[in-house]
Amino acid sequence: MKYSIKSAGLTQIVVRICYVLLAASVILFPILMKQQDGDTFYFVMIAEHGKYLIFPFYAVVPAGYAALICLDKLLTNIKRDIVFDERNVTILGTLTLCCLYAALVGVVSYIVIALCYKSIETVLLLAFGEAFMALVIRVVRDVIKKAIEIKEDNDLVV
Repeated sequence: MKYSIKSAGLTQIVVRICYVLLAASVILFPILMKQQDGDTFYFVMIAEHGKYLIFPFYAVVPAGYAALICLDKLLTNIKRDIVFDERNVTILGTLTLCCLYAALVGVVSYIVIALCYKSIETVLLLAFGEAFMALVIRVVRDVIKKAIEIKEDNDLVV
């Protein structure tokens, strides 16, 4: 029991660090776009393709913050030993919607970029990854929902 609480606490610290990193990336993205002679591939990629990626990036930031909030709430519930609870099912449902929204933004952005400018397959690959994460979270949500039903049935038997 102690290990899972420590693990959840450590994960929650990482999630809270991600709040700061996402805020920093929102501020730094335009600055990195203007970087002309970056030392790393990432800076060069952002400088070359930033004009195509800036709208999709800023469009998914709200979903990213919502996902971080959901993860934070889930971890808080786990630390309080609230696992098989309807609130967690709702949180996982919201997390699924965040991933699906990000995937939709990725697919629409890819189509617009491919039709209007040039193809950047990275955007489409990211969208597929986001859709896959939504699927995984949805399955976990359904498993927890079923576990809650079994728990309630067992509580009624006793």
